[in-house]
Amino acid sequence: MENSKINTNHTLKPDFSWACFNVDQIVNKYFGKKFILIFPFSSPKLFHKQWPHFNKLIDIIKSKNFNFEIVTAPGPNEMEEAKKINATFLTNNNKALNIMELAGLIKKSSFVIANDTGPAHMAAHLGLNGVVLFGYHTTAKKVSIETDNFKAISVSDLSKLSAEDVYLKIKERLDLIN
Repeated sequence: MENSKINTNHTLKPDFSWACFNVDQIVNKYFGKKFILIFPFSSPKLFHKQWPHFNKLIDIIKSKNFNFEIVTAPGPNEMEEAKKINATFLTNNNKALNIMELAGLIKKSSFVIANDTGPAHMAAHLGLNGVVLFGYHTTAKKVSIETDNFKAISVSDLSKLSAEDVYLKIKERLDLIN
């Protein structure tokens, strides 16, 4: 774009906060403490973008006495899959959150852990503290997802990235926000 003389001053630092709906009433139905929001899903056609070890990572985090609830907010087509995740399954009246509720939930979270999926990009551009997991499909640089607070872990094969390795990469950040 710069080569075409198009101004790019704000393209790498978008502000998505205008889309955030107040979700206090929804969240308070489920819990009242700080939470880590996870997004273990991706488009069914892009299964290779899914990291398979979220439950193991959740178990590790829970075993470390952090004062966090672990939460997921599945999309409409992810409801059944979300039941397999060892996290609080957050909906609004048994329906998936709409995009503004999802943005509000992301903004309210203390930390986000996600596959390369739309909510991960929302988290990055809402200034959230978090991590996104990338396999061979693309790079974090190519999709401009990394920010000061939101970092990528990139590997060639997501199935070989262990929950222990992810935990070790986020441990200090979790300690700081706990």
